[in-house]
Amino acid sequence: MKQQQKQKQKYEHRVYALKDILGDPLSETCAITAIREDLEAFRIFLGMPSEEQKRLLAFIQGAQGLKITYDSFFKYVMNPDIYPSRLEHFLSAVLGQQVTIRAVLPQEGTQMADHGSFVIMDIVVELSDRTIVNVEIQKIGYLFPGERASCYISDFIMRQYNRVKDERGKQFSFRDLNPVILIVLMEESAAVFKNVFPNYIHREEISYDSKASVRTLYKTIYISLDTFHIVVHNIDTTLKAWLTFLSSDRPADIVRLVNAYPEFLACYRDITEFRRNPKELIYMYSEALAILDKNTEIYMCEQLKKEVENLKKQVEDQKAILSETKAKVTEQRFFLSEKEAEITEKNAEITEKDAEITEKNAEITEKNAEITEKNAEITEKNAEITEKNAVITEKDAEIAFLRKQLDAMKSLHL
Repeated sequence: MKQQQKQKQKYEHRVYALKDILGDPLSETCAITAIREDLEAFRIFLGMPSEEQKRLLAFIQGAQGLKITYDSFFKYVMNPDIYPSRLEHFLSAVLGQQVTIRAVLPQEGTQMADHGSFVIMDIVVELSDRTIVNVEIQKIGYLFPGERASCYISDFIMRQYNRVKDERGKQFSFRDLNPVILIVLMEESAAVFKNVFPNYIHREEISYDSKASVRTLYKTIYISLDTFHIVVHNIDTTLKAWLTFLSSDRPADIVRLVNAYPEFLACYRDITEFRRNPKELIYMYSEALAILDKNTEIYMCEQLKKEVENLKKQVEDQKAILSETKAKVTEQRFFLSEKEAEITEKNAEITEKDAEITEKNAEITEKNAEITEKNAEITEKNAEITEKNAVITEKDAEIAFLRKQLDAMKSLHL
């Protein structure tokens, strides 16, 4: 760290351009000529996807950087045996405390074989306080990052447990075990991390509802390089500087990074060594792409398998829903049949009632006809009575007139 601070002070008054960092630029023709010096390397280059060809040409030309999120390139620049201070600097920035690498641990004998994974870089070191740190880079985010990390850390703890128990024998105590920290750098984050955008660092914290302080042996830190690259634009901390170094090969980012943190100039100059040796660059890049293609194929198979399982579950769910629907339809049909029978019975009753009403109406009509006939007879009788009453009235008038004449005659005789 002190050496890096001295380097920063040494370069802090200079402004760096891209050519000061990556070297003098070459034309595309010169870059292709350099590749053609080795026919096998040129053949491999021609077999690469066009996008990868463009990236390599741009790097060899000195027009852009080289992503070091591949095992070979990362270990070339960050090799803890050659450049322990670089990895210490990076780990100090991530862990938020000064760390010193005590040893680089071998990975042979790992109990959990992570074949076909998407891990393209893996370094295991032991710090001065005996803490074990595993740094890995993933190209493609795992579907189950938490479950996998738990198994991975458990494997490291069991390896440590077996080693320490063999060393200490009967004097072994679980307190002799040291913490294991897993740092996962994700070039493409899993969905669970994208869901908490714009957060790009995810540090595991273990707590208990009783507030009890219990020492555990494991801790996981996930770093979403893709999210970082989107949300962070100011390189104002050492951690941001390292994450920019790991996540970007863009010329503008490289220039900003080196001018803000000149100590990264040495890292880039190590990377530019590959510009002078295109053959080694292409072989390493081709191997990295082959591993990535294989892992992507496995990933796609796993995705397809999961989709098939999801579809099977959906079909089973649909079958259950269909069966339930059929049962409901059958029940509804039975209910409708009962209702139809009731309606038919009611209709029969109504028809019978209608017949009775029709019969009653016929009887009423007949009675009305009889009444009409009787009324006609009564009217005729009334007419006769009226006529007779008129005759009687006339006779009464005649009688009254005769009586008057008789009375008058009687008066004369008296």
